[in-house]
Amino acid sequence: MSRIHILPDILCNKIAAGEVVQRPASVVKELVENAIDAEATRIEVTINNGGRDLIQVIDDGVGLDKEELGLALERHATSKIAEIEDLFRIRTMGFRGEALPSIASVSMMELVSRARESEGAFSLEVQAGKAGEVQPIAWESGTRITVKNLFFNVPARLKFLKAKRTELNHIIDRVKPLALIYPEVAFKLVADKKVIFDLRVGTPQERVAAVFGSEYGDKIIPVDESRGNIKVTGFIGNLDLVRVARGEQYLSINSRPISDRLINNAVYQAYKSLIQRGEFPFYCLNISVPLNEVDVNVHPTKTEVKFNDEWRVYHVVKETVENGLRQTLKVMPCFQNRPPVAPLFAPTDTNSPQTSFVTPPGGQYPADTQPRSQEESDILQKARQFSQVLDRDPVEMKPQRQQGGFIWQVHNKYILSQINNGIAIIDQHVAHERILYEEALRDMDENKGTSQQLLFPATQEFSADDYNVLVDIIPSLNTLGFRLREFGPQTVLVEAVPTGMRGGSEGAILKEIIDYYRENRVFDYSPSKRLAASYSCKAAVKAGDPLTEEEMRVLVDRLFATENPFYCPHGRPIIINLSIDELDKRFERH
Repeated sequence: MSRIHILPDILCNKIAAGEVVQRPASVVKELVENAIDAEATRIEVTINNGGRDLIQVIDDGVGLDKEELGLALERHATSKIAEIEDLFRIRTMGFRGEALPSIASVSMMELVSRARESEGAFSLEVQAGKAGEVQPIAWESGTRITVKNLFFNVPARLKFLKAKRTELNHIIDRVKPLALIYPEVAFKLVADKKVIFDLRVGTPQERVAAVFGSEYGDKIIPVDESRGNIKVTGFIGNLDLVRVARGEQYLSINSRPISDRLINNAVYQAYKSLIQRGEFPFYCLNISVPLNEVDVNVHPTKTEVKFNDEWRVYHVVKETVENGLRQTLKVMPCFQNRPPVAPLFAPTDTNSPQTSFVTPPGGQYPADTQPRSQEESDILQKARQFSQVLDRDPVEMKPQRQQGGFIWQVHNKYILSQINNGIAIIDQHVAHERILYEEALRDMDENKGTSQQLLFPATQEFSADDYNVLVDIIPSLNTLGFRLREFGPQTVLVEAVPTGMRGGSEGAILKEIIDYYRENRVFDYSPSKRLAASYSCKAAVKAGDPLTEEEMRVLVDRLFATENPFYCPHGRPIIINLSIDELDKRFERH
């Protein structure tokens, strides 16, 4: 008896499902892409329990007739390609004919569709890959696909699914790129009867603002350049949209979302001189190339592609972004209109508005604050600092001796203080981070975080995935001293902030906390510790912030009152001691 045999179709479909249907987000992606291929102008996605219990996608596309409804569940049945040559000129999102049978093999599925030219609609129910009979049904137009009990017959796959909100975030991550690429299509996403977003048809710029928040509309820079048969269009963000977490970088090839390290690197290289390590710019770019110059059939998920000349594409993208960034100086944030920075450690007047401004000596801003290139700005700053040093009296440059000994700031980054056996060097940021971290943990444990009331409560708008994370941590943020409450779709009302938190944009601080909280889930922290670490890192004084002598002394005193003054919550050292013996060795005193 032969040991080699042909696998049954149901088993083949389950194997294919392992590659194509990895989690609920994979199902949503495939169904939404099918709807786009069907020329839909409106797509509605409904999710229950993170996609475990229900995934439903409704579109107003061309639909399927009675015969096509059954064929759609056959493996490798597709209307999108017919011969080998078609593989080298693929225009549609799907083309393999694997998605529907793969999904049907690991769920309970119902297909309802009505072709535009048909007089009636039909439905087909499928359970674990076994299809029933096609039945007539009342349905207006388009297609409705309902997937229930995903992975009910594959318990090994089911147990690897994450929490409901985590799976929802993955779904948002799959729908969002498609919504950005196709602003001419209306998208609606509903999760557990709550509308996550409802995007109307509009311009590409309007779609960006609708997805990420209205503030993005004024901070994105359109790009549109061609080099030969390669064209790059879309948007890049100014420096206001730089985040400390990945997630707002979108690439597509011929209107197909992709992931490509080399092309991503081209964008980062264009931003290289403007952002710091660990920062990520916003961009949403589509690259148009001849269909025969790119192969999209290299991975089951169709998110990886292969170019005939990837380095040519690399240089075109990099040059396009560089040219777009030359406009950043026209849209740089106006520091004259930013809220003031409150004293670091001084009591806050909770009855005063948070909208006063700091004016430089002389009562007005200098006349030479016209936008300059990064290089010009750095050179000018260094020149001014050098000039100021030359004009000082030598006595002024010496540290002033006061009660407690010498203490001074180096490069607005480190605090130096004389100790009994040498010099202590303190990183001001991680020192303040340790202080805020322990205070935050104590406040959350005791549920008594103190607040400073904002005279005018502010509404803050977030993208769908940011808002999804924020809703989870609002109760904990409120124990820290924030006063936040949900205020409409993707919007919160900020009524108060923790006492002593540095002045500035509450929305920006909350986004940074969300980024840090999301990025550091891998740490072995409890939710309270993770949130305390996020808040303390983002609310602490930054490297580059000047401190008065009094502020430095208060900071040092508060640091040594903590339980662990030597390391920040993430293990970085706070203090470095240089002993007299070490200094003597450096100066060759034997």
